Amino acid sequence: MNLKRTTQEIVGRPYRYALFYNFPGGLRFELSEGGGSPLGEVLTALRKATAICDDVFRKEERILVHLETFALASRFELREKLRELRVAGIVIPNIRDVWVEAQAQTDEDDDDESGYWVSCAFEVPTSKLQNLLWCAFTVDFGSSVGPNPRCRVYLLNMNDGIVVHPYDDRGMDVIGRNMPSLAGLYERHKDLLLAYDLEVMRRTFTSA
Repeated sequence: MNLKRTTQEIVGRPYRYALFYNFPGGLRFELSEGGGSPLGEVLTALRKATAICDDVFRKEERILVHLETFALASRFELREKLRELRVAGIVIPNIRDVWVEAQAQTDEDDDDESGYWVSCAFEVPTSKLQNLLWCAFTVDFGSSVGPNPRCRVYLLNMNDGIVVHPYDDRGMDVIGRNMPSLAGLYERHKDLLLAYDLEVMRRTFTSA
């Protein structure tokens, strides 16, 4: 299986961040509640996201994982990320796809710097779900909460054609071309939908 191609084709085209806004018809969930300690925020996000992801992957034995990180020229930074992944219980298997895209970093919270985006796709048992969510939710906390590999985490259900992106402790996007599956998530987890975008989701998933 070409894992890179699968990650790029599962929703019809490649994706990178802000999935809810770049792929209309998805879901955006609110996770941490703000105002607590870093660890408390991560644990709150972990609890809520696990309930949603258990629903997404309940029939699956394996998850296709897509990790993405921006790195500068030094390879030391990548070695540190791999070490943090191992501490988190995520060991990248020999069967994997790795690809690199050289370009400038353009995240709003970071200065533009020349470097490259490194992606790695591989499969893991669904039992590693919480380990992966932890890696996603610690991304903004630096060394205050660890392990923290500081990479983006995308979780893919290949059979249902769904991509889950827990972008940080605050929220999680779920997109895909399987609208009945997304509609089921909308109904079962209404209490976790982000209020700011609720009207957009209501128009998508509620019959007129």
